[in-house]
Amino acid sequence: MSTTAPWTPGPIRESAETVRRTLPIRVEFARQISQWRVRVVLIIFGVLPIVVRLAFLIGGAGGPAAGRTDLAAFAQASGTTFTAFILVITAGFLLTLVVALLFGDMIAGEASRSTLKYLLTIPVGRTRLLFVKVLVAWTVLVVGILILTGMSLLVGTISYGSGGIQIPVGPQLGMAESLLRILAAVAVIWLHLSWAAALGTMFTVLAEAPLAAAGGVVITSILSSILERIPDLGIVRNYLPTWNTDAFREFFAARIDYGPVVDSVLSALIYALIFTAVAVWWFRRKNISS
Repeated sequence: MSTTAPWTPGPIRESAETVRRTLPIRVEFARQISQWRVRVVLIIFGVLPIVVRLAFLIGGAGGPAAGRTDLAAFAQASGTTFTAFILVITAGFLLTLVVALLFGDMIAGEASRSTLKYLLTIPVGRTRLLFVKVLVAWTVLVVGILILTGMSLLVGTISYGSGGIQIPVGPQLGMAESLLRILAAVAVIWLHLSWAAALGTMFTVLAEAPLAAAGGVVITSILSSILERIPDLGIVRNYLPTWNTDAFREFFAARIDYGPVVDSVLSALIYALIFTAVAVWWFRRKNISS
């Protein structure tokens, strides 16, 4: 007589498709959009061009100031020039602060709300969790920059007309070329911010509080900006993460010098690769017990 061995359950194995479905990107994006800090950031991006336009109205000056050759003096020359000016005044500290807020909260925010350990028991791998968080944060950032650029073009065109960018002490570009240059400048700004985004990713897995993670990015940016203004540091300044932050301004000059642009992007991407690698390595080994 044959006997059949009793059935025993084997190990539970989650397929890649199952793990992927446990943390859909669209769900995480909806979660982020529902948070007040993200909504405030997007509202600020949309309102800022209007605030700058009102500031020009209060100032009363309708044309370039005598003796001035900066872009601010020609900001009211056309809608595209106004947009270029908005990008110049926001690409430094403001956008870095936004990056710090978005990326500094990703993991540290979940840890501070005691929800991180529950996310990891869905089940979802730590690398997958970090990937989705970073992708959503980048998406929100891109949406914000596009809102800022689009609103600047809209407000500027309504206020100053649809002419091309007026180059300070130079020609006025055609409309098509101006739009292409604005898009190129936005792309360079976005790529240069990758170092701050990756640093925020690293800090968010190291810190337990989102404020500490965001503050780390802001302080690093400020410190780097201070150091690059010290001539005695010599060539060391070329290796600081904020070096050539304003390289995108080359697209608002009569003749574009691509050297600073390439240096800016390459430097940011190298820093981003290093910081991201450290973040992934640390997060995969981090002890999460609360």
